[in-house]
Order: sequence, then structure tokens, then C-alpha cells
Amino acid sequence: MSAPDAEAPQAAFVQQLNFWARDASNESAALLAAPALGLFEALPDEGGTPVPLDALAERTGGSVRGVRSVVEPLVGLGFVRFEPGLGYSLPAPSAFLRRADVLARLHEARRWWHAVGLLPRAVRTGGPVEWGGEPRDVLGWLRAAFAPGAPAPGPEGAYLDRAVRNALRTQALVTAAELGLLERLVVGPAPLEALAAATGAVPEALALLLSVLESMGLARSEAGRYGLSAPAARALDSTSLPYFQRALPATMAYWEAFGHVDEAVREQKFRLDLREPETARRIYQENASRISGIFASHLRLSRQAAKLVLAMRPLAGAEVLDVGTGSGVWGAAFGLADPSCRVTYLDSEHVLEQVKPNLARLKLEERSRLWAGNCLEVDPGEARYDVILLPQIIPALPPPELPGFFRKLARALKPRGLLLISGYLLTERRDGPLDALYFALRRYVSNEGDVLSLPEYRALLEPAGLTASRGFELPIQQVVVAHRGDVPWSDAASTP
Repeated sequence: MSAPDAEAPQAAFVQQLNFWARDASNESAALLAAPALGLFEALPDEGGTPVPLDALAERTGGSVRGVRSVVEPLVGLGFVRFEPGLGYSLPAPSAFLRRADVLARLHEARRWWHAVGLLPRAVRTGGPVEWGGEPRDVLGWLRAAFAPGAPAPGPEGAYLDRAVRNALRTQALVTAAELGLLERLVVGPAPLEALAAATGAVPEALALLLSVLESMGLARSEAGRYGLSAPAARALDSTSLPYFQRALPATMAYWEAFGHVDEAVREQKFRLDLREPETARRIYQENASRISGIFASHLRLSRQAAKLVLAMRPLAGAEVLDVGTGSGVWGAAFGLADPSCRVTYLDSEHVLEQVKPNLARLKLEERSRLWAGNCLEVDPGEARYDVILLPQIIPALPPPELPGFFRKLARALKPRGLLLISGYLLTERRDGPLDALYFALRRYVSNEGDVLSLPEYRALLEPAGLTASRGFELPIQQVVVAHRGDVPWSDAASTP
């Protein structure tokens, strides 16, 4: 077997593990919200007249943006059909989604959503947890969901597995991390009693959790001892485990909001409203702290974007503006690209506190300026910057603000200036990539902005005078580069 073939299963395992940590609960939330909204009853059968998005929103009693956030992942997964310019329909293989028994199971899974968030407490106590004024047997629900026997074949089994089990898989990881179980398994195999003593868990409840982790390919048992599976042992060690576990608190920050997707869609009531200043301050500060913890690895990736720019124009003496800087990793990559490059980091004051130590470690303070402010309110001036960076900020901004925002940034660019937008980039049909669609749903339930396709970006950039734009694929990220048509393009692979 060649080396690439040998590495492929391991890469697939790592990808699956990261999906469970970051996106599986987003996926489950969309698949459970659809029946709660009556989406399947509102869709015509394939072969009939497709229903446009605005009509689908009217039929389900939801907002257009909210319904779109739920239906697009279903299109990406193949459970709903979308015909550009026409609308949505339910394909024949998805007819099971109108059956009473399937709908009842999906409604029941949704009823358990919030109680499942207390799985760490259930494993510690070994008994029911209190939720909604009544005891809930979360361990019993987990045991029933992962009872022996393969799920039903075909689309029905796939839908139920993704909707019901994926959220539980995320909670199994959250619980294993919170109890310190993953750290203990990294050390090596141990008997159940020793693991229970180390984690403060009831042995029988811990055995159930371990059985779920085994079904996920993460743990294995042999001769009464539990340890990591071979792929998990290669993926998780004392160095990589902290990096992996940092994703879990961010996932849990959205858990309650995901349990109320239908409420957000129908009533525009957001349980995690990031347009509320104090909530936004707390979440963004937590995110900046987590991102700072993985600054070094993200810096290697961000330097690829600086190389892309260097292939298009020099950075000697360049003035760079990093808007919504977060940990400062993007601006730092450009500061390192040329010793005469100066970078201004724009973000809220509490986020910029996370930037200072990162710049100090890289000895970039003398060529850095920290600018505390709201990117929608400050004036970046006219023809002041050679490069403006937007690192994953567009999905955090209200869509109605974007036309004026891009006009302001375009005015701030010097001749031959470049605007770089990093983050997810949807296909023209808005049917993928799936991780981008899940990220878009997360942005919706927190009352933020949207994830866009390249044509949607161009519709915003061209009226602002940035008439030339392309999408570039970089390692684990995508970048849209825009300018006034006065800069030659790089030879790097791009999306036309």
C-alpha cells in the first residue's frame, strides 16, 4: 500500500472527529428544526411545481432568511431538491419524511435536546437530571439511541442517524472532555473502576459513555481495560488534545440556541443574540481567547495568504488594516511578510487585549497599531491602506450594512490596493460546502450575518468600485481577493 493510501483512513478519521466536535450539532439542529417548522408538508413532490423560498417561508410561517438557513443544509445533504430560479421540492427517496412514525421520532429527539446538554451531570451521578421541572433519564435516552443494530438502510436511516445521534455524539465528546476522560485515555488503557475514580463518574454510567465512544471509533476495550482506538491514539496525544478540546466550549455556547431554531425562524427570537452588546462582548472575548491558544498553527495558515498577496504586489512599506482582528493572526502574518510592513489592528478593546501578547512574542509591536472601535462605525479614511484584511468577519455583520461597509473600505484603499476576505465561501447554488452551510446556520441562530457565495460578494464589491474579484483555495480556508482591476492576478488556483 502506498503512503497516501495508508494515510487516507487516518485523515478521514480526523475529519470525522472534527465534524463531531464542531458541526454535528449544527447538522442535527437543522434536521430537527425542519419537521418542527412543517417544512416537509410545505414542500411539493419532485415533479410538481417547485416552491420558491419566499413562498416556502410563507407556508411555514417563518422568515425568508431563517427558512433558507434550515433548508440549505438539507439540499446539501440531498434530502431536499433545489432547482435554481424555480425553488424547492421533496424528492421521492425523501418521502419517508412525511410518515407519522418518522416525524414522531424526530419530534421526540428534539424534546430531549436541552436535557442532553446535561449529560456530564448524568454520568457523574448515574441517575436522571432535572430539566423543565421534571426528572429526565438522559442515560436511558442515550442507551436507546445507540442500542445494538444498524440503522434502517438508505435515506431514512441516514436522516435519523444524523438528526438523532449526531448531537449525542457531540455531547459524548463534550462529556468525555469535561470529565477529563480523554486526558486519562491518552495516558493509556485502564480498567473501568480506575477511570471512574479518576473522572468522578459512576462506573455503569461511564461504561455507557465509553460504549458510545467505541461506536464512534474513538475508544476500544480489551480484557476489561479501556483505551483509545489506534486512529484516535494517532490523532490525539498530550499536545494535540488541548487543541481539539478547545472547539467544544464554542460548540456548547450555541447549544441552547440550536434547540430553539424553529422559534428563531418563526418569531425572530434569538436565545444567543450577538447583536446584544454584553452577550457579544462575552462570546467574542471567549472566542479571541480560544483562538489565541491556537495562534501558532493559524499563523502558518495565514502566512499562505500573505504569500498570495506577495505574488500579486510587493509589501515593502505597505500599510495594512486588519478589520475584526480577533487574535491578530492575519495581521501578524502580513507584518512578518516584510520588515517594513505596518499593520493596524481594528477590533473592540477587550479583544485587542488578546492581541498584545501575540504581537509581543513575534516582536511586531513597533510596527503595529491597535485601534479600538466598531468596524461599522469608524472611518478608515481615504487612500490610506495598501491591503485591507477581513478575517472571518463578514458573517458577523448584519447584511443590510454590507453595501455601505464595502464602499467605505474601497475608499480607504490606495491605488493597486487589495481587499482580502477570508472564511467560508458557498457555491453559486448555495448548496455547499456543508461545513459552510452549518456555519451559516450558527450565524443565523445568533442573529448575526450570512455566509456568501462569490457571485453574492461580487454584487457587493462591484458597486463599491472593486470590479475585479476572485476566490482562492488555501489550506483549510478560502479567500476572496478584490481590487479595482489594477493588479495582476497570481497564478495560484482560483475560483473564476
